[in-house]
Amino acid sequence: MVRKLALCGAALFVAAGTAQAAGARARTLHDTYCVMCHDTRVYTRKERVANDYPGIRAQVARWQGNVMLNWSDADIDLVASYLAEQYYKVPCPVSC
Repeated sequence: MVRKLALCGAALFVAAGTAQAAGARARTLHDTYCVMCHDTRVYTRKERVANDYPGIRAQVARWQGNVMLNWSDADIDLVASYLAEQYYKVPCPVSC
């Protein structure tokens, strides 16, 4: 029983570290590439284009394509999730 608890604790620790790394990657991608064209006020302006997670993801996919960053779907998801949580304050699908 103690061994099972220890393994569960270790798994949670690894998962937390993985989530932290994903969050750091999302922030790095955003801060490196997105703010080179605009500042973060575009996410909170009244007339913003996206207002939910699918809209946010679509805009991330659109703009990374427009500037030919060739991000993977995983990176698009990371940045969209980061924006949804950090700026838009909207729910993200369970897969985020």
